[in-house]
Amino acid sequence: MNLLTLITQTLEDKKAQNITVIDFENTSPICDYFVICDAQSTRQMNAIFQDVEKAIIEAGFEVNHQTNAPETKWLIIDAVDVVVHIFQSEERSHYDLEKLYKEYVRECVL
Repeated sequence: MNLLTLITQTLEDKKAQNITVIDFENTSPICDYFVICDAQSTRQMNAIFQDVEKAIIEAGFEVNHQTNAPETKWLIIDAVDVVVHIFQSEERSHYDLEKLYKEYVRECVL
C-alpha cells in the first residue's frame, strides 16, 4: 500500500470529514501531496492524529516532523512525501488551504 492510500484510508476509518488531496507531485520539491481533513472536536482531532501517525510508522514510512499541541485547532504530520493537515472544522474554513492551492486540488473519493 502506498503512503497516500494508507493515510486516506486511516482518515476514513477514523471518520475524518471532508478529506481532500492537494496534488503537488511533479510541481513542488517540498512534498508530493497535502491531505486535508477536519473533525468536530479537539478530542476527535487528537484521535485521528494518533492513529494516522501510528499507521505511517507501523507501515515503515518515516515521520519527519509533527505538530501536536494539546489545545491547538490545526495538527500537522510531515510524512516526507505527504503532509497531513487535521483541522477543527471552523479553523479549516478560516485558513482555506484548498482555495490557496486551488489549481492543485484533486477530489479524493473514498
